[in-house]
Amino acid sequence: MRGRYVSPEQAAIERQWHIGRQNQPTLSEPFAARYNVAPQQGKPENYIPVVRQAADGTLELSRLQWWLLPFWSKEPRIKYSTFNARVETVAKAASFRDPLKRRRCIVPALGWYEWEELPSGNLPWYLHGANGELLAFAGLWDRWQGKEEVVESCSIIVGPANSAFSKIHDRMPFVLPPDRAERWLNRKLTDAGKAMELLLPNPEDAVAFHRIGTRVSNARNQGADLIEAV
Repeated sequence: MRGRYVSPEQAAIERQWHIGRQNQPTLSEPFAARYNVAPQQGKPENYIPVVRQAADGTLELSRLQWWLLPFWSKEPRIKYSTFNARVETVAKAASFRDPLKRRRCIVPALGWYEWEELPSGNLPWYLHGANGELLAFAGLWDRWQGKEEVVESCSIIVGPANSAFSKIHDRMPFVLPPDRAERWLNRKLTDAGKAMELLLPNPEDAVAFHRIGTRVSNARNQGADLIEAV
């Protein structure tokens, strides 16, 4: 996953996960869908929606920086890339091992983009739920606190692509079905090994995909036309 996806509107997330406005402590104005989301550091206007479990066990909707900033970082920015966490190393990597045990989330998505590398150039593809449903990416979050600033941030866990898509690209995010998403969000689960057992390969028929135009390659381009098949 190269770091581009389509984020749903707030109302769709509320309906899917039955989240009331009282469970959105950091949100004010409702947000719209975004069709070309890229990872950013230090730009709250570009934060992405995530669903996580609050201390009382209810689900809450928040917007976090999509570039995980570990709680132990000395600065409010980190030099290396943390917007994706590789499943092969997530349990041992310093940035992710604690969130894997205690701070898991899901990132709601309409779909995501991948680029097929060919001698003639990179061709973009759009991947989405086979039945048009919202997807739940397995994610991690963390909270960094400085003297005058607090940054909550997240990462999306990625692993090998399933056999249906592996000829086009070798990686994809983990899409959690409702039962595993519920267990993933459970704050009482603090065993990293048990959490890892929930990260199963995506079934071949769970995700559909089609070719799209190259306008998506520029993160400044937005709009529903980006996901139209060509």
